[in-house]
Amino acid sequence: MPPREEFPTKGLEGAPSNDIGWHFGTLVPNARGSIVCKLCGKVVKGGITRFKEHIAHKTGNVAPCSNVTGVIRESMMNVLKESNTKKIDKKRRKDEFLSQLTEKEDEHEGFIDEVSAIRQATRESIQSQHEWHRREEFRRSTGGWDNIYEEGRSSHGSAREHNRERTSKSIPGESEFTLRGAIPELVRSKSSKQPKVNGSFLKSFRRKIGEAVSKFIIYERLPFQLASSPWLYNLIQVATEVGQGVKLPTPYEVSDVYLESEYQRVHDWVNVLKTHWKELGATLMCDGWTNSLNQMHIINFLVYCSKGTIFWKSVDVSSVRSRDAEFYYRLLDSVVEEIGENYIAQIVTDNEAAMKAAGKKLMLKRQHLYWTSCAAHCLDLCLEDIGKKPSVAKVLDEAKKVTCFIYNHIWTVDLMKKYTQGKQILRPALTRFATHFIQLEEITRQKQGLREMFNSKEFKESKWGKQKSGPAYEAKKLFWEKIFGKKPMTS
Repeated sequence: MPPREEFPTKGLEGAPSNDIGWHFGTLVPNARGSIVCKLCGKVVKGGITRFKEHIAHKTGNVAPCSNVTGVIRESMMNVLKESNTKKIDKKRRKDEFLSQLTEKEDEHEGFIDEVSAIRQATRESIQSQHEWHRREEFRRSTGGWDNIYEEGRSSHGSAREHNRERTSKSIPGESEFTLRGAIPELVRSKSSKQPKVNGSFLKSFRRKIGEAVSKFIIYERLPFQLASSPWLYNLIQVATEVGQGVKLPTPYEVSDVYLESEYQRVHDWVNVLKTHWKELGATLMCDGWTNSLNQMHIINFLVYCSKGTIFWKSVDVSSVRSRDAEFYYRLLDSVVEEIGENYIAQIVTDNEAAMKAAGKKLMLKRQHLYWTSCAAHCLDLCLEDIGKKPSVAKVLDEAKKVTCFIYNHIWTVDLMKKYTQGKQILRPALTRFATHFIQLEEITRQKQGLREMFNSKEFKESKWGKQKSGPAYEAKKLFWEKIFGKKPMTS
């Protein structure tokens, strides 16, 4: 928390958001919207805005803070007033835009078709957005209207400094690039949303863009989840700004020019991210996997910090004859050296004996570093040991007979879905051995549907329902005896 007579100008590092209010309060765990005041200890419900009213002594919604100083109280009240002014200004601009749009429709009614009207509304919307962005950038560059006079600066001087910062080339900061690949200024940000236009125009415009995006995804055989990608939203926003007549990039430009520039951009951003690694430390995560087709063994290295996880590199160790503790030690040590010893505080690997020995040896060489086994791998090994117990192994084996019979025949799978409303009883899990236990859970959950399937007329009249021995008979017998404690019903 800042000194009692100083008011912060930036957000608190590690706080839920960039809001100034988090300097004076802490989020209460497992209590949504509840914040405890660092000054008086009172718990305020209603979110960060209500909490700032508590600090500013704004009457009407919340009790005032008893320990806040006059400087902080007045400064917080100014913050609330400025926020309210922005909301009023935003509503005024929206009303002006809709009014102008209505006037344009009346003036040109009967002379322009629907498509032309949509384009006109879009151009006005973009112009309104640009004007708002320019005003917001000027306000941020001057630090707000109150700060100009408090600090003795002139608005012209601040604007000139801001212009120099905009024209100078610098590496992208956190506001321009994030781990999730979303650029706040363009991707799903509140400031970039276009004001709502006439309902009929908006509906027609949305259908046109929906058809174009859908055709692109369908005929290029792309996953449907692409429709919610922030990068697709970014593409549409930029295409709207540049307008018609601009040629799309060629395959060569994408694979050579733009790929290289994007690689350099990410590389520069990672260098900026290293400042967080140095302050709080980062975790180096090691994950190995083997390709079942060509038996290629790959080890992936990732770096995790409070800002997120990045992929560092992959190492092909297929040609290594003996992947023992000494080999893993040298490999991990080289990767730590490559990233920077002062950045890495922890290494996470699987619980393999060789990896465990390598991690302990590395801790002896680098005293500040800690080795930790992967929690998911530990759980996997625990489930494996539990599954080896005779009583558990017998149940798992019986469940396997039921699922193997059903999933070995397309007809039985289709029949099962008919009686389970399309639900499956076999699905992959995060860990290998967890699949067996999830399989038991799903059989129990869908027992009524499976009972109806085994007792259905279709199954009884099929060749599997008439068998008196074999996998089908065993599966039906096991299901009835273990789930319902009865003998299988005969046809």
